[in-house]
Amino acid sequence: MGTYFEIIQDLDNELSNIKNVSDNISDQMEYAIGHCKIALGRMRELVIKQGFPDKESEIDFFKKIKPTVYSRLLYYRAIFDLESKCQKADSSVIRRYLQKRLYKISEYMEERQEKVQYFKCGFKHLDEKYFLRDTKEIPLELRNNLHLMDEEFFTWHDHTFSTIMANEMLVDHIRSELDKLERKVKGKNELLKSPLYWTGKNIELAENLYALYFSGSVNHGKATIKDLTEFIGWALNIDLSKDIYRYFTEIQQRAEGNETKYLDFLKAVLLEKLEEKNK
Repeated sequence: MGTYFEIIQDLDNELSNIKNVSDNISDQMEYAIGHCKIALGRMRELVIKQGFPDKESEIDFFKKIKPTVYSRLLYYRAIFDLESKCQKADSSVIRRYLQKRLYKISEYMEERQEKVQYFKCGFKHLDEKYFLRDTKEIPLELRNNLHLMDEEFFTWHDHTFSTIMANEMLVDHIRSELDKLERKVKGKNELLKSPLYWTGKNIELAENLYALYFSGSVNHGKATIKDLTEFIGWALNIDLSKDIYRYFTEIQQRAEGNETKYLDFLKAVLLEKLEEKNK
């Protein structure tokens, strides 16, 4: 049967092989959940068979030892649930769901702020109330709770402490997953980034854009100047969106006969090259 610490060591050894079980996260979580249940079953058997020599030992078990295993069970169940819900969703849906779970965890911790503080600060003044099985402090309404059906292996707040520990691990996991999504999006953006750069004057490009816009040559004339500016801006890595309307005013204010000087320049260059080819 072993000792409590041998049970935890056996669990650690089994969980260290989790990635060898399968490449599938759900399969890994099922494996981990199964071994956590086995460890808890062994602990329960030991508690019922041997009991505790004193109150301090009982408190130590339900405050620290059992939550070490039970928190992992809760954590792996939560990961399994996350994986099940996110398996076929796209990145934006997954991101929203993970953020929602973070909010729910935060809400849980906030509602139990007193217990969280007791856990994190290592307080002891309520240990006999929280972590002894025969305490009279457990509210009557909780005595019929499902968690208390196994009263030989349950105290008022060993479940609370286990949940707090599981939540801390889950927050780290969710933040890691959100970071992966963010890097994935950035990576895609890098791949989609155009390799071309506009190296002429901004107003010269604006002259071309307005010529395309007024000609109605894009989307049967339904594309707006904003649409054209954003697309060409992406294609040539330049942002004209803030000044596109000002450039039109500047073009209008040019001297007569010089309004389309860049388009005239392009026409001259093309004609020159065509003449060279014809010689």
